[in-house]
Amino acid sequence: MCSAARAGPASVSGSPCFTVLIVILTITGIIGSVQVSTPPVVEAEIGKPISIPCVPEISTPSTVKYVQWFVMEKDIRQRIYFQDGENRIINNKTRYTDRINVDKSYTLTIDNVELRDERTFCCQVGAGPAGNGEATTELKVFDAPEIPEIFPSNKLISIMKTEPSEIATCVTRNGYPAPNITWYKDHTPLQATTKINNKMYMIPQATKEPSGLYTIASTLYYLPEKKDKDSKFYCEVNYRMPTGVEKMKKSIKIDIQISYPTENVEFLYQPKILKETDNMILECKSDGSSSVENTFYRVRDGQEEETLQSGTGNTFEIVGVKRNDSGVYGCRVLDFDADDKDFNVNKTITINYLDPIVLKPRGPYIFEEGEKNKNIYCSAEGSQQTSVIWKKHKMVSSTNLLQLPVVTSDDSGNYTCEVTIRGVPSLFKKKSIRVTVKEPPKVNCTEKIFYKNRHYVNLTCIFKGYPTPNITCSIGKEVKDIRKHLLPNHIVISELIVLLPAEGLNVTCNGTNEYGSKTHNSVVQRESTAVSTKRPPIAGKTHRGSSGGMLIVIIIVCIILLAFLGAILYFLYKKGKIPCGRSGKQDITRTDVHDDVVVEVKNDQKVPEETVLLQGVNGEKKLPNDQGKPACLFKTSNTEKICPMQ
Repeated sequence: MCSAARAGPASVSGSPCFTVLIVILTITGIIGSVQVSTPPVVEAEIGKPISIPCVPEISTPSTVKYVQWFVMEKDIRQRIYFQDGENRIINNKTRYTDRINVDKSYTLTIDNVELRDERTFCCQVGAGPAGNGEATTELKVFDAPEIPEIFPSNKLISIMKTEPSEIATCVTRNGYPAPNITWYKDHTPLQATTKINNKMYMIPQATKEPSGLYTIASTLYYLPEKKDKDSKFYCEVNYRMPTGVEKMKKSIKIDIQISYPTENVEFLYQPKILKETDNMILECKSDGSSSVENTFYRVRDGQEEETLQSGTGNTFEIVGVKRNDSGVYGCRVLDFDADDKDFNVNKTITINYLDPIVLKPRGPYIFEEGEKNKNIYCSAEGSQQTSVIWKKHKMVSSTNLLQLPVVTSDDSGNYTCEVTIRGVPSLFKKKSIRVTVKEPPKVNCTEKIFYKNRHYVNLTCIFKGYPTPNITCSIGKEVKDIRKHLLPNHIVISELIVLLPAEGLNVTCNGTNEYGSKTHNSVVQRESTAVSTKRPPIAGKTHRGSSGGMLIVIIIVCIILLAFLGAILYFLYKKGKIPCGRSGKQDITRTDVHDDVVVEVKNDQKVPEETVLLQGVNGEKKLPNDQGKPACLFKTSNTEKICPMQ
């Protein structure tokens, strides 16, 4: 009940007032009663509004006469709201005067909840003859604390200590009710204990600020081990909010500075596979945290140590190593915090190398065709076993021996010896040689006859031999000028173009070197080869356009034939031999035209188009004695072009 004070017990036995009271209570029960319901507890977040419902239940039909809201503080209650029918009054000069409102269902709403609003509120309802009733609600307020801050001790902690050291302090501010702090190491919560021991404990501290909110602090004391050098420590604040929601906030994570002695030392070098001219880096790695002294050394003559560097630096570089830098290298670590204060490790380091290639026998490599068992050896000394192959466009030997069982002209050419060290791919050397085979000349000739105002013959010969043969071509006793094209592997191509008379030619081409000579005789007749304007091919090249030139000739011949046929038809028509009506179709029958028709093109006519085209097929210049073109005849039966020589 909302009563501020209650009367103590008194004796009523034998009193007339007792009888009157019984009568009054009986009459009241007959008239009716009022029951009021409010939630026992309502939770609110500071700074936000909260509503407290008030629900009256009247046993007999009645009109509510009044409603009152009170706030209880200790043993004193203060009315903050009164309603009688249509009259509504918010009491003045209370802390709720400007912050409350009551709706038609008697629900009390408080705006902007404050910390001091955490108290008991009473709703009282009066219903005339039915009496009145009231109920109370306890308002609980909550405020979320700030994100926790962590303050590390920043002290170097030695694992040699036997009692816990201060790690850090965690602080969270302005929370209500007072929140809790939990410590973590690598996501694992640390067991909360405030009892001082030799492993771990926490010292908490709670401060109530003038605002009524709480600031909570916790200091962690911990005995670290070497494995904690990479651990992360942080704290977490846990608090409760309205409607039973549990929440938390985390601090940032921190490392702790741990001092621990050296237990192991590792000696390394880079690169792992060394060769001459590399820069070698020696490294001494110790697993202690304290500053140590590193000494790099090299063992000379199996016993004496040569100091290379001494100090706190843990690396040493040797620039441009050589093969004689191979040997035993090591480092010595001195740690005053370690029980075993002297650590010494070493390794044998090999500097790989590959000497220049040596060929046996030494060149030049000039052999005569038919010689047998010609061998060339390729080798190179290295720090490890070598691998040797011979190549001529592709691999010809997988060993160091290049063997020519019987020397032939095909053995001529360039060869390459490649030497590698199997364990060191970057060590690689190669050397190229040329094998030359002595041989007398060999020849292969082709003849091509073509017409360009006159008949010509193109004689092309390919000579091969070592030494490179000297070539001459002659007709009878007359030596002719020839074109020469020098190609690799001692190949010479000769080209001779001369007029071809009607009686033909006898052309001789000869190639000579110190090992012999080769002669080719060509008897060329005019009718032996079809007409062509194409020059003979030169090794490795092809000419296009010969078929195109022939096609042009055929097309022009067809055009002339059609023109000739049209002229005959027109002549017959004029003579009345072929009547033509204005309608209908008639067959045209040739009865007086022979299959073989010859057309003569006079010298004074315009130069035929095919002549110009033939001159430009291969970009050739005019040959000598091209002036004074003879008459050319075309035969319709086989479209053969007949041009007599002068």
